Amino acid sequence: MKYGNWVMVGTPQPAAPARLFCFPYAGAGASVFRDWQSRFHGRVEVVGIQLPGRESRFSEPRCNRLVELMPVLSRVVSDMADRPFYFFGHSMGALIAFELARALRERGLPQPFHVVVSGMRAPQWPRREKIHHKMNDADLLQAVAAYNGTPREVLEHPELMQLLLPLMRDDFAILETYEYTQGAPLNYPLTALGARDDPNVPPEALAAWVEQAGSGFEERLFSGDHFFIHPHKQAIIDLLVQVMTRGLFPERVDV
Repeated sequence: MKYGNWVMVGTPQPAAPARLFCFPYAGAGASVFRDWQSRFHGRVEVVGIQLPGRESRFSEPRCNRLVELMPVLSRVVSDMADRPFYFFGHSMGALIAFELARALRERGLPQPFHVVVSGMRAPQWPRREKIHHKMNDADLLQAVAAYNGTPREVLEHPELMQLLLPLMRDDFAILETYEYTQGAPLNYPLTALGARDDPNVPPEALAAWVEQAGSGFEERLFSGDHFFIHPHKQAIIDLLVQVMTRGLFPERVDV
């Protein structure tokens, strides 16, 4: 595989009928999906996307614009399209997954059979008021802490935060410089996941993803805040198995 540094596959699953490409949230790397493979029990092969500038790619130059990621990610996914595949992304990862799905369509490359977006406003929804990537370090640190996704021991470790804040700034820039362009809905189903107490994604902004789904739409709400995917990890994995089964083996789904 030419682009092996862009993906993390914990344990290959050659017998699995589908691959699930997982896109991490701002500030995170592919390791957030490291333990997912064992929870799928061989039914899906999990491929974590590793963006530059984090974890195993820490020394590489980071990206701060979404458009920079599309050409290489399109090649990465199409190189691994020897079996059916689908996408899951949380927060920033949801936006990357959605735009990558559109990029694959525009390039005439293999398509996912489903996209699951999580913790993200619909792309056509108005952007948030605060521009985090232009904040000073103190304000950015406070904003990162408010998301409740960074362990307190990391937030209180100045040396670690000096490493993390530039990454967070660039990831926020990916989100906050994004410009939605009107386009046709996706040619397959889309599922949107959200949390009841997520102040960044109001219910109407989550429901607006329906405009991007050309063949079926489902919305699921969980308890919790923006990082609901951690306490509800198993429920989300179970949902992803159901998505795969409906997409590839509809005759096995109970009516």
